[in-house]
Amino acid sequence: MTDRNGPDEISERIAREATAWFVRLNDPSASTADQADFQRWHSASPTHAAAYARMGELWEGTREVAGALGAGHWYRTPQEAETPHWRGGLLTRAAFAVAALLLVAGGAIWRDPGLFDRLTADYAAAPGSHIERTLTDGTRLYLDGDGAADVRIDERTRELTLLRGRAFVDVAHDAARPFRVHAGGAEVQVLGTAFGVARDAEAVVVTVERGQVAVAAQGTPAGNALLTPGQRVKVADGKVSATQTVDTETALAWRRGLIVFDRASLAEVVEDLDRAMPGRVVLTDPHLRALTLSGVFRADEPGAVLEALRSALGLRTVSIPGIATLIMR
Repeated sequence: MTDRNGPDEISERIAREATAWFVRLNDPSASTADQADFQRWHSASPTHAAAYARMGELWEGTREVAGALGAGHWYRTPQEAETPHWRGGLLTRAAFAVAALLLVAGGAIWRDPGLFDRLTADYAAAPGSHIERTLTDGTRLYLDGDGAADVRIDERTRELTLLRGRAFVDVAHDAARPFRVHAGGAEVQVLGTAFGVARDAEAVVVTVERGQVAVAAQGTPAGNALLTPGQRVKVADGKVSATQTVDTETALAWRRGLIVFDRASLAEVVEDLDRAMPGRVVLTDPHLRALTLSGVFRADEPGAVLEALRSALGLRTVSIPGIATLIMR
C-alpha cells in the first residue's frame, strides 16, 4: 500500500512514533507484549530503526537538561522521595513521567524558544523565514528568522522594541519625531538612517549602513556612542563597547539572505542555524564551541552549513525533523 503523505509528513510521523516507543519502553511497567509490539514496529522498516536510534541519541544529549529541571525531585511524593529514583539504569515511573511530560507539554517551547515572543509581537518571522514591512511613517523594516518586534508610531512617538532576533531598519526622516529602538540593554536614536540591530541573550550589536545613530546603554546618558556608516558597537552588561569599523556588506549580509562565517566559533554558527531552521540546534559537547568555520551560505539552505561541519570539521549531525539537530564528534 502506498502512503499518500509527502516525505516530510512521513518523516515527522515516524519521529513521533519513535518518541512514543522510547517513552513507553523506558517505563519500568512496560510489558512483554509492549516489547513484542515494539519489535514488530522496529523491524518493519529501516527508517523505524534509524528514527529510534536518533531518539536515543537525543535523550543522551538532553539527559543533563532533564536532570537539572528535575533537581530536588519536586515531582515525587514523600514516599517516592525515600527510595532511589534510578532502577536498573533507567528512570522510575515517576521520574520518567516527568521527563515525558517535559518533552510533550514543554516540547514546543524547548524546540522553539522564541514561540511566545513571536505569538505576542506586532511583527514576527518564524525560524527559516523573514518578513519585510513598511511602517505607517514610511520606515522600512526587515525582520530576520526567529525575530520579533513591537512598534509604536503616533503623532509624537516612533519606537520599535526588538524582542528577539535581528532587524534592519531604514528609517524615514522626520525631524520632529526621532526614531528610537529598544533592544535588551541598548537604546538607539536616529532621525533618518539605515542600520541593523542584532539581539541575543548576552548582547546587542548595532551596525550602521547609512546616516548616523546614537547608541546608549539603558539607564545611561543618551549618545554614549555616535556611529557613522561602516561602524558597529556592542552593548552588554550596561556598557557600550569601543567603536569598530566593519564591512557592512559582510556584517549585514543576513538581510540579503546570506550567512557569512569568517572564522566564526561554533557557538556563533549554532545561533545562525537556530534562526535558519525549525527545531533546536544542540552542541552535545561544550568543547566544540571553540571550533571555527568559514564560508558563505544561503540562509534558506542550512543543510549546506551542516554539510560543511561534517566535511570541514569532521563532525557528525543527527536530525529529528522539527525537534532538534544534534552536532557531535
